[in-house]
Amino acid sequence: MKAPALFIYVKVPVDADLPDPFHSREEQIDQALQHSGAGSVIGWGDSLGDERADGSRAVAFHRIDITATDLATARSVLQTVLGALSVASGTEIHYTRDGTALMDVWALFQFAIETVII
Repeated sequence: MKAPALFIYVKVPVDADLPDPFHSREEQIDQALQHSGAGSVIGWGDSLGDERADGSRAVAFHRIDITATDLATARSVLQTVLGALSVASGTEIHYTRDGTALMDVWALFQFAIETVII
């Protein structure tokens, strides 16, 4: 019997005034996840931030949606790959374990592990 699919998503902060070099790297993340047998990228896109004074909304972060069969391995692969891709400080890996929403946050060249989301 195949393990149930788990949903993980990654939020990468972006500077709306600069081109986002990260946007083209979903394939590298997907290849690393598939190579490990832990999951795959199922989608990605940009999310808008708060409304500006002029009514416009800039891109605030890039989101990557992932399905995984092995949470521990998928998190490990994501932490390694995202670190190697030099993601911005504040990058988050969101996941759920035993009904609790958790995230790992990239800061100072490493991930702070398992922060509970309240």
